Amino acid sequence: MSVIKQDYYGDDFRWFIASVIDNSPPYGMEGRIQIRIQGIHSRDTNDIPQKDLPWAQVMTPSDTFGSSGFGTHCQILPGSLVFGMFLDGVHSQLPMVLGSLPRIEYPSSVQAASGTDISSNPFSYEFRQSNSQMQDPVFYNDPAATNTQGTVTDAITFFIDNGLNAREACSIAGILNAVSGLDATNKANGFGIAGYPTTSPRYARFVAYIQRLSPSRTAEDFAGQLMYVMQEIGTSKSTAYSKMIRTKDIGEQVFILSKYYLHPLTDVNIADAITSAVTLYKGLGAR
Repeated sequence: MSVIKQDYYGDDFRWFIASVIDNSPPYGMEGRIQIRIQGIHSRDTNDIPQKDLPWAQVMTPSDTFGSSGFGTHCQILPGSLVFGMFLDGVHSQLPMVLGSLPRIEYPSSVQAASGTDISSNPFSYEFRQSNSQMQDPVFYNDPAATNTQGTVTDAITFFIDNGLNAREACSIAGILNAVSGLDATNKANGFGIAGYPTTSPRYARFVAYIQRLSPSRTAEDFAGQLMYVMQEIGTSKSTAYSKMIRTKDIGEQVFILSKYYLHPLTDVNIADAITSAVTLYKGLGAR
């Protein structure tokens, strides 16, 4: 029995807009991308986890060969916004991506107006946020503001909910866990879950960010610190994220984070961080 209707399926078009979650398909699905479709798939990963999302076919441009073994791979990256249609119409089980849409969420280092902390990161800059400029990272199951100790599951879920794929989320959660045990009150290795030295410009920017969210967030609030980690990845530490997504190896991702995301004065056992990240990733059941 064919999964596509035998009559003219052009009469049953159904369009969609979706966010790309992963572009490294499993064996047998080469050229596909994993997507979360707006209006169909809940943004809450507790409702629909990443492993249950569909791998969509991608239409290639007319200047490619369109034959097995020739042409180029799909270049659409995780976090992209895509437009497409369902090949099976109202059944909505066979998505096909027709193209990507422009999506500007955070300014890049080139777009930034001024630079700070140049000695440790030449790409970092002062980022003054207002609600008109961007949306804060979100929690769909918001921890209480008094919660100072989080779990790796909380961290992974938060990062995936905000556009990272499972591999990236586990890499970040793994290195944060190695730095602080995800203890928001940590003062033995810098401050908080990411280990900011209290004399550094990064700590000052973190405090300013939390003060903007006051009174719902405090400096020792686990959820607030996770939000700032996500904010940094999209802004002042976007170099770390851009380098991290170029590799699919968790060990390399953790090493990149240790070099480009963590402060130079923050101690971390990279071997422990890699072990933690790999274990977390295997436990998710996602490829």
